[in-house]
Amino acid sequence: MVKYVGLSTLEVLEEAKNYNKWISDEILKYVSTPVLEIGAGIGNLTSYFLIKKPLYVTDVDNGLVSNLRNKFKNNKDVFIEILDITKDPPKKYHSFFSTIFGINVLEHINNDEQALRNIYKMLRNNGRLILLVPAKKIAYTKLDKELGHFRRYEKREIIKKLRKNGYKEDKIYFFNLVGLLSWIIRDKIKRNNINLKPYHIKFFDKIVPILRIIESFIHAPVGISLIVVAHKKN
Repeated sequence: MVKYVGLSTLEVLEEAKNYNKWISDEILKYVSTPVLEIGAGIGNLTSYFLIKKPLYVTDVDNGLVSNLRNKFKNNKDVFIEILDITKDPPKKYHSFFSTIFGINVLEHINNDEQALRNIYKMLRNNGRLILLVPAKKIAYTKLDKELGHFRRYEKREIIKKLRKNGYKEDKIYFFNLVGLLSWIIRDKIKRNNINLKPYHIKFFDKIVPILRIIESFIHAPVGISLIVVAHKKN
């Protein structure tokens, strides 16, 4: 049984093919193997990373892990396991991974610095951590709270936490400006019915190709997310 409170949102986002491809393309260019995905959920993004093997796919939720095992059972060199990054990782994973990535994961963890320290233990020297996290504290809404988000991040905050826990940031940038605006506007307009609906995602996904072109030429001054690329200092 899946315990994660945001399951219905994950299922809606599964249909955002253009958006999921956009996210994965942004992250894939920094990935080397072996690679670990934390907080994989129902595997919306995982499918795009099957070209990077060996691929270790994990989540803390037993029900989600069971679903992931079924979804990727025919994929060679894809390993599905339960992993809680708030706890000390298994010895077999210490200094094992070249890349660890998490997409909309860190905001779900109350003690995010402990999670960063545990991820650090699993990375090889100079190994890379790649995160996509919700951005801008001012955009924290009721939907954030209902999805189990403890916070949204500012650039300075995530940089400070990375440096404090043994990382050096390589690149940090805002992602999806239009998504941030729609997130805030929807919260103001639909206070009694804030959950994402399939038609919201369907409309947004149609304009993603245009947004990709725009953001490939300009650096978004703000966005719904921050993409963080950092490495483990020796």
